[in-house]
Amino acid sequence: MSIPTGQEYMMPELGLGKIASYQRSQVDSAAVKKDINFGQAVQVIDEEASPLTTGDFYGVAVAKNYVDEYTDDKAGVYKPSEAVPVLRQGTITVIVDEDVKSGEKAVVNTATSNFLPSTTAKTTKTEVVGVFKSTTSKDGLAKLEINLP
Repeated sequence: MSIPTGQEYMMPELGLGKIASYQRSQVDSAAVKKDINFGQAVQVIDEEASPLTTGDFYGVAVAKNYVDEYTDDKAGVYKPSEAVPVLRQGTITVIVDEDVKSGEKAVVNTATSNFLPSTTAKTTKTEVVGVFKSTTSKDGLAKLEINLP
């Protein structure tokens, strides 16, 4: 029997870089070469991960749920030599650089490693990498579904 009221079992307040659905997801990991923010598009070149600028889209950085030291603030970034979990299949919360609508195809803004609708006029964009699953204004959080092999 399915759960009739999913909101009672999953918090609607998601955060940047959080997996946004109970549907199947696949996460790989890679060593960080350059600082990667939670929810940023990631490229992996020579087995090292960095924010996507010129390479191929590898996935989206998943947020960690811990701090390194008891007195540390939770920073939304992976530092060099850390292992970054990268979502390859599933739905994740990301920052968008323009207004997006649910169902629109998504591309990466290579200037920021954030996401844009495929209809953007910007020239700093990749090929389609996924589909938005929520409607959001510029600089807001949107759910992005990706399905990489």
